Amino acid sequence: MSDNTDESNRRLQQLRLSAEGQLARAEPTQAPSPFVDELLHELGVHQIELEMQNEELRLASVALETSRAHYVELYDFAPVGYLTLTPEGMIAEINLTGAKLLGVERKKIMQRRFVQFIADDCKDHWHRHYLRVKQQGGKQTCELSLRRADGTSLYALLDCLYLRVDDTDPVLRITLADITERKQAEEALRIAAAAFETQDGIIVTDAHKVILRVNQAFSRITGYSTEEAINRIPGFLLSGWHHAEFYQALWATVTRNGYWQGEIWEKRKNGEVFPAWQTITAVTGADGIVSHYVGSFTDITVQKQAEKILFVARESLENTMATTKDELEKNKEDTAEINATLNVLLKRRATDKSDAQIALSQEIETTIVPFIKKLKGSSTDRLQTTRLIGILEANLKQLVKAYGNAANLPTAYQQLTPVEIQVASMIRQGLSTKIIAATLKSSPETISIHRKHIRKKLGLDSKASNLHSYLLSLTE
Repeated sequence: MSDNTDESNRRLQQLRLSAEGQLARAEPTQAPSPFVDELLHELGVHQIELEMQNEELRLASVALETSRAHYVELYDFAPVGYLTLTPEGMIAEINLTGAKLLGVERKKIMQRRFVQFIADDCKDHWHRHYLRVKQQGGKQTCELSLRRADGTSLYALLDCLYLRVDDTDPVLRITLADITERKQAEEALRIAAAAFETQDGIIVTDAHKVILRVNQAFSRITGYSTEEAINRIPGFLLSGWHHAEFYQALWATVTRNGYWQGEIWEKRKNGEVFPAWQTITAVTGADGIVSHYVGSFTDITVQKQAEKILFVARESLENTMATTKDELEKNKEDTAEINATLNVLLKRRATDKSDAQIALSQEIETTIVPFIKKLKGSSTDRLQTTRLIGILEANLKQLVKAYGNAANLPTAYQQLTPVEIQVASMIRQGLSTKIIAATLKSSPETISIHRKHIRKKLGLDSKASNLHSYLLSLTE
């Protein structure tokens, strides 16, 4: 207090001395008496002092207005938003930056609840944070997802301070910073980190090809740990199987196209050489100058082994085909002779067919049919035996009936497999899928598949065509 008083007295003394100096330089006037002269002197001094004080006040006012304008400019156009909330959470003050971040004109945002601008999934977090700030005091920080008036979102960093100014009600001061880009960058980094740890080995080098980073797959494939690879040139992976010209062409391609991709032989830490499918990509900066190289590779040992097996199998197949072709040519000549013989036999068959049919019928009737009848009464599994014998009996009778005739059934059966012939024979006799499956000791599903194959081979594509009726028609 004493220091302030002394300073004020010094300023008054300086002001008076300055005023007296100005009065002394003025034109002297003749006074009627010494008293009047002294009085006029004092009045003149006070007048000058007042003028000087008014000038100081004017300059101070101008400086104050300038400072206030600077403050308002700094407050409104600060890079972060400034808010003041009442104890009820109403927005009492906000700068232009804050209003812009929330997407509302400042005059329309006043006395609105701040919680209206917080995303639904962050409101509970905000309430807990608000209570903690009021209870604990001091500066508290949190990150929230906010929702602008137009429905878009931003991620914000809030620095909160709960305080009381003079005797007024306490308020919450908040600085609001948009950290959306930072959060997106963090998300991109997390994705990049996950992508980095793929099944392919990855090497990242600087522009001088010094390794800066490798992933776990690199260590798994090569046997070198991260510590063993960092700060080294990748030359320790060279297998020695490629000439210098190969690598010169490789890097010339990277320089020309920005990347190279191809098959290369590398060497593991234990000395084992292995084939790899590798990609080397140049990373350039904004100035177009290469800043890094990224190499990724896959161990294709299993693929190469499979290729070798396929190559050997192909050679063997080609040799077999050549041998088979020679055999076919020879068989073709033999077949021509056989066909000529068959033609002669077929002519004879037409003459002997009737006699053979009668003889075959008599032989089956006298030797096979009586034997089948005896079997019907001698089996322990009578139902199964009866079915089998019934089928055999029907087939034999059909054989006898068709022998020597131009029936279509044997021709149709030539397209079927032995199992399909059995199934077709039982279908022709009118047996159900379930009985056929039990007779052949198979599943109904398998029998259904056989039925489909039979229909396809016999050209019965239409579902309306009845297989049983069609097979019967072939015997007529």
